[in-house]
Amino acid sequence: MRCPVCKAENSQGPQCRRCKADLSLLFALEGQRIQTLAEARDCLRRGQWQAAIEHAETANRLRGDDESRRLLAMTHLLGRDFALAWQCYRDSHAARQSE
Repeated sequence: MRCPVCKAENSQGPQCRRCKADLSLLFALEGQRIQTLAEARDCLRRGQWQAAIEHAETANRLRGDDESRRLLAMTHLLGRDFALAWQCYRDSHAARQSE
């Protein structure tokens, strides 16, 4: 996780290793995102497409990255919303190109 104050990478918290900024809320938010991604995958395994979509959307709102965007595209694809799955895929591809 990158510190918003000094931009140092931090793999453990709750304080930034360089500037000692309190990162506990960011680490908690990332933990919630990881849990939400896991819940989306569990819903996919059980065939609960709508719940999987909701979890994937929540995770993507918490912090959108390639993983969350691909999962969101897959949930829409399996939920048979092909237009939205295609849009999520294109968003993911565009984000990778801009990185």
